[in-house]
Amino acid sequence: MFKQIKDLAGGEFYLILSLIIFMAFFILVTVYLLKMNKQHIAEMSNLPISEPQNHGYEEV
Repeated sequence: MFKQIKDLAGGEFYLILSLIIFMAFFILVTVYLLKMNKQHIAEMSNLPISEPQNHGYEEV
């Protein structure tokens, strides 16, 4: 398998680019989650529990 990767003619660019995009995406998501307002996270996590859900039908 590694021999096939090593023998790519000009394909190294795509391998490196895909790795950079992959890493950048997860780094950006991690930074976003760490900077997210903790109050907002707590409020959203309790939302399904704290408010009654009425989807247009009555519970019997």
